[in-house]
Amino acid sequence: MKIVKIIICFGLLYMFAVQAVEAKQRKVVQKPVYMIGVGFSLVDSMVFITDMQLVDSVSIEKKTKFLKDRQLYSFQLQHYLEAAYKGGPYVPSVFFHTKRRKMERQYLSLHKRYVQSKEMRIILVDVSQFRFKAEKYIGEENK
Repeated sequence: MKIVKIIICFGLLYMFAVQAVEAKQRKVVQKPVYMIGVGFSLVDSMVFITDMQLVDSVSIEKKTKFLKDRQLYSFQLQHYLEAAYKGGPYVPSVFFHTKRRKMERQYLSLHKRYVQSKEMRIILVDVSQFRFKAEKYIGEENK
């Protein structure tokens, strides 16, 4: 009977330790990031590329540097494209980085890739037309 109690105690301690480590790994911080949005038209051969934008107070996972609720930023771009360009379904992608220099390289790489393509037509979306808005992150414990 004493061994069963010891095993249960160790099991409970292990569960609390695992939960503490997971909570520490999921720590979210608010940071400004640079973002680029790219949208592809499924009907035409058009690619929409937004200007590089600084978005303040974005939730990023501290350990993995992953943008939380990334799909919400993609939805922002998709809703804009569907409202502004009545062409059909659009597939959006969002690229981000906390360092401006790295984001500029990513932007130039994407721009160069689609400029060289003869099949694709590029439409540059200016900041005055579309701007990303920071989304409020609701953690797992609040859902």
